[in-house]
Amino acid sequence: MAEKTYIPRPAELPVLDYHRQHLQQGTFRRNPDGSLTTFYGTIVGNDKEGYQIIPTYWHGDIREVPDAMAFAEKSGIKFPRYKSLTQAEAAERALHTLMEEDTSAFMAKQAKR
Repeated sequence: MAEKTYIPRPAELPVLDYHRQHLQQGTFRRNPDGSLTTFYGTIVGNDKEGYQIIPTYWHGDIREVPDAMAFAEKSGIKFPRYKSLTQAEAAERALHTLMEEDTSAFMAKQAKR
C-alpha cells in the first residue's frame, strides 16, 4: 500500500508559502552539494506558549535562532504553533518532506531548460 502524502493544515501553509516563494523568485541559497535552501527550519517555544516552526533562512543567509525569531516576528507571517514539541517535530518532518518534493520537481524542471 502506497504511503499517503501529508496534507498540511491551513495553519501550516505559511511554511510552504515561504519555501515556495524562494523557489519561484530565485531567492534560494545554492549549497556546495547542489542542494537548495529555502527555509531551513527550527522549532522554538515552550510547553506554556506552544512550539512554533520558523525558518532560519532569511535574506539569503542562515541566521542564528535569536535572529531568526526576530525576523519571523518582524515579518508578520503566522508560522504554525503546536501544543507539544512532539507534534511540532512530526509536522516539521512532514513539511520538510513536502519541501524536498517541491525542490526536486523545481530542479528537474530547471534541468530541462
